Amino acid sequence: MSLGDTLDYITLGNPVSKMVISTGSALLRTIGLRPKQISVKDSVLPLQPSVHQYVHPHGSMYCLAGSHYHFVRLAGIGGASAIFMGAYCKYILKDIGDPKEQIDSQAFADVANRIHFLHSFALMAMPLAHYPVLTGTLMATGTVLFSGCMYYRALTGEKRLQPYATVGGFCLMAAWLTLVF
Repeated sequence: MSLGDTLDYITLGNPVSKMVISTGSALLRTIGLRPKQISVKDSVLPLQPSVHQYVHPHGSMYCLAGSHYHFVRLAGIGGASAIFMGAYCKYILKDIGDPKEQIDSQAFADVANRIHFLHSFALMAMPLAHYPVLTGTLMATGTVLFSGCMYYRALTGEKRLQPYATVGGFCLMAAWLTLVF
């Protein structure tokens, strides 16, 4: 799919744009406005078929995203839970009495929330990856392990799950590296 085809799909070819255009056209027709009829010879640009047009094996971008739509749904759940956890940690951690412990806990919560939100957002692009199932699984697993252990450390102060955060970090690095190959 060429850049022109991609831009055409994003602006006019996707289902939301088609709905807006058809609704707008119907509204204009009901109030009596009709589009100006232009003959083919009056048009400025000659219509020439593209000689080298690339057709993506999966079809349109909408169909491509649909083949691995579960990652987009997982990204929605991850984003919503990242917002919830960020607010929950701010609310809970403000009541810690020791200022040093509060700063440390807030730092762990901030790192966990940043990684959680960033990788939830990245999961939306998994249908575009070369190996979407592998990359998405590594990214989701790494996010749960890394952010989950960091949230646990921030909320409880216990360090016993810290090695699993390291495993989660390596899963996240592996997920990003699968995009290279």
